[in-house]
Amino acid sequence: MQKLWWQDEGIRAWAWRAWRYYSWRPGYQFRLSVAEATAYVDMQNKVVVCNPQRPLPPAKYLSGVRHLPAGGERGFQLAYLESLIAHEAGHTQFTDTDSLPPGLLGQLVNIIEDERMERLMVQDFPKLAPLLTMAGDADAAHWIDRQGAGGDVIGGCLLWRFTWNHPVWAYKPDGPDAHLWPQVKEILEVAWTAPHYDDVVLSARRILALTGRDHEEQRPELSDFCDGEALMLNGGEERGKTRQDGAEGDGAGQQGKRGQPAAGQQEQEDGEDESGTRTDDGAARDEGEGERTRFGPGSGGQDAPQRPTPEQPPTAQSEALKVQTLGDARRLAAALRVPCDPDSVRPSRDRGRFRYDRYVAGSERPFDRRMGGGSPGETHLRLAVDISASMVQGGRITQARRMAFTVVQAAQMAGIAVLAVAFDERVQSLVEPSARPQNALNAVAALNVRGDTCLSPALRALWTPELSGQSVTLIITDGQLSAGDYAACGTLKAAHSGAVVPILLGTDVARPAYERAFGVCVQMDDPAQLTNHVIAFLRAWQARLWR
Repeated sequence: MQKLWWQDEGIRAWAWRAWRYYSWRPGYQFRLSVAEATAYVDMQNKVVVCNPQRPLPPAKYLSGVRHLPAGGERGFQLAYLESLIAHEAGHTQFTDTDSLPPGLLGQLVNIIEDERMERLMVQDFPKLAPLLTMAGDADAAHWIDRQGAGGDVIGGCLLWRFTWNHPVWAYKPDGPDAHLWPQVKEILEVAWTAPHYDDVVLSARRILALTGRDHEEQRPELSDFCDGEALMLNGGEERGKTRQDGAEGDGAGQQGKRGQPAAGQQEQEDGEDESGTRTDDGAARDEGEGERTRFGPGSGGQDAPQRPTPEQPPTAQSEALKVQTLGDARRLAAALRVPCDPDSVRPSRDRGRFRYDRYVAGSERPFDRRMGGGSPGETHLRLAVDISASMVQGGRITQARRMAFTVVQAAQMAGIAVLAVAFDERVQSLVEPSARPQNALNAVAALNVRGDTCLSPALRALWTPELSGQSVTLIITDGQLSAGDYAACGTLKAAHSGAVVPILLGTDVARPAYERAFGVCVQMDDPAQLTNHVIAFLRAWQARLWR
């Protein structure tokens, strides 16, 4: 079964490092799971769970989300996950309780405490401000989409937490208790700056008494925005026991032992014992007993761990091309793997007893020894794709896109590093060797025509990086280059030691100049046979290489 993007080892290791940076609670059991609407922290059982799959806000509200990161849905989800991690870490630093009151009171306390605690976290980690603003705007967009910008003042407490400084969105009281909003708002904003958690509880009781909702039960519409009743509304022991069972399907199997990283998380750092506590100076950072210690900025390191690049979901173009090119990619992958010599049998004196008399008489009978052919060695692939305006003629850009997609997909199947650029008069980086597979395929599938043609800068960019192993370069162009560009390409080709597979999508008119620069080329006469020609070219090159 295919892993979800957040189950990638790099993502999970980063999330663990982020938790340690913001909380400095290495003794906590940290997990990613979609079983929670957002997240929760169980400070009694030392468990924190975050949902990495928060959906993007609805498109009509997306423009109102400030500090929205690049990277589409995955970029947003990764940034939102970091905000959740920092948020739950803040509870362990500033929320002096292991459980919340029951009913609506507990939800309102959670709403107020979330804002109070986040403001304290921003004092310690100033760079968190835009991240928490982004998360608040995203939550506000979801709330407004579901409930609207009005409603009673209890829902208003939540929406005002998200939008108190938003330039456009704001809570607009229109319920039966709308006349109470000025008083509720004053109590709410004072509680946000309260020095202690107990002040938050008192403020929540005042608001409920003012609105006549002292004994109401929890409201389901608030649950998705109260970090999963993060502080154990239903009792810490019972919920902690459930989570340790690994009962929620996708979370099971990802947790580590108490005080140790889960799978994909970092091992204990220097100076830590197996319990996850600091052993330097004989002091434990995370005993969980007595008064919690407040740590200053950068307690888990000088800078927050840099977010990794997540695997993007496949685009529609990428999915369509994958279906069309899968067979060709499999055949090309086999051709890209450099073959190794077969095992052979050679005469050897390594076994048995040497007979000098038989050796002198020329009748020695050496034993047969089987010799391995050796490993084939490393190969890497470099690809340059022409996206100049002339490629639109005769559907050349379609064939170039398809061929480039086939090549990148084949390299991924063969386990070969790929470096790819697209070029017109400028050079566009397309695929880096470290790129995630789906991100690389999406980039190739999105290729489209731009300006004029200039190949030599692309070759310089392609051949400058040092990569290990034999180099195979594929150049896909229509050959409509200037004389100076052809001369520069010829000079670069002469200095390059690897194999070059020049693919010409143009007419016979461009072929002589193209072959003077690059040697015999693969010309597209029949698009359906293009992959076959490239495979034949690679086979011939390998035969010369291993002859």
